[in-house]
Amino acid sequence: MNKKEILTKKNIEGVANFLKSSVQSLVATDTGCCRFILNDDLAIFVGWSDGYDMTDTDIIKSPTDQRKVGSNVVGYAINAAVKVRNDFYWAEFDDLDFPYYEDNGECWDNALSLKPNMTIKDYKHDAKWFLSTFVSMFNESKKKNTKLRFGR
Repeated sequence: MNKKEILTKKNIEGVANFLKSSVQSLVATDTGCCRFILNDDLAIFVGWSDGYDMTDTDIIKSPTDQRKVGSNVVGYAINAAVKVRNDFYWAEFDDLDFPYYEDNGECWDNALSLKPNMTIKDYKHDAKWFLSTFVSMFNESKKKNTKLRFGR
């Protein structure tokens, strides 16, 4: 797969708009996960991910489900990632699988925490990064001796 074919202005704008509308929806409902299908195997997901320091000002925090762990308060923040497409269950971001290497079990963790007050330029930057990651994953999976798997 050629990056130039995927990293078009139209595709970048489409993913950027998806990221922006997903954040708006998640903030409004404080629940769920949103999906943008890339191909038969992969999709971009945006959802709540657990384990974040609630004093961090660079994340979009959930106002609910915060708890004290030791001297820290932890909870959920909005994340986005290219993950294995799941058409049957995609309600929880943390339950979705990253592509992984069969030989050593390492996953291709590409999750980003989305920041408050992002501009459309910020969303386009992240969209371009996710589309580039998708192309890299796809190309890696097609190599003759690769062990990259999409969980199926």
